[in-house]
Amino acid sequence: MAAPHSEAFDAQEARLERARTRSGWLAAHVASLRRTMDLLSVLTAADLKFRYGRGPFQVVRWLFDPFALVGVYLVLITVVLDRPGTAPGLSIACAIVPFQLVMLGVGNAMGALTLRAPIITNMAFRRTLLPLSSVLTEALAFGASLLLIALMMGIYDVAPTAAIAWLPVVLAVNLILATGFAYPASLFALWFRELKPFALSFVRILFFLGPGLVPLSETSAGARPLLELNPLTGLFESYRDLFLYGRSPSAGQLVYPLAFGVVLLAIALPVYRREQREFAKVVG
Repeated sequence: MAAPHSEAFDAQEARLERARTRSGWLAAHVASLRRTMDLLSVLTAADLKFRYGRGPFQVVRWLFDPFALVGVYLVLITVVLDRPGTAPGLSIACAIVPFQLVMLGVGNAMGALTLRAPIITNMAFRRTLLPLSSVLTEALAFGASLLLIALMMGIYDVAPTAAIAWLPVVLAVNLILATGFAYPASLFALWFRELKPFALSFVRILFFLGPGLVPLSETSAGARPLLELNPLTGLFESYRDLFLYGRSPSAGQLVYPLAFGVVLLAIALPVYRREQREFAKVVG
């Protein structure tokens, strides 16, 4: 009669042990995630101080820097050139603003290893977070850029619709695509420092090889399939759908740039992890 009781006790002990193992595994992963978030916040905060300075004028520059970068070009296209169309200023803002996150994220990531050279050579930390922190820095500045779209909506009397609820999804895709570009850009700047201006020019060319200046619907039928190969195309059109046309973006407009960013990360991250062991020798 004792055997069944012994087997039941052993089974209960086994269940408790599995529960303890799962609990320990979960606690370890939560602690690791917390350390990762803390390191990201420290890197991003330091990067923000470097990019936007210190003191009370940091907020002022954070607000007006995007207008200096984007607003001048917007005025040139919509006022100086007087381009016709439906709310041309808003249409172009819906392309320039998301492009700035990609462009500035790439530019910041290309200088991240050089900027962090002192801590790379003297400290042990997760260097794989450097390009991501560069993009997060620009993402915080990107929040001020969205004010430009709101300003254009006011100027053209375009009211927001319920489609604005898709904005977090579109922003997430924008961030993932920018991060996907940032990792190979960081490696490229490390391997080919003298070619950094050419790499930045290539990213700028992507703006003009997509529906940046005019919506996709206004391009020629022959060029449209080629423009759709550009991952920025779906992103630009998604912003126009939300803010200009007041409708939800199509699945294809979001899935393609999302998949493009994920594929870039899948290719670049293993290479980055392998090369990070030599960073101290290269940047030191």
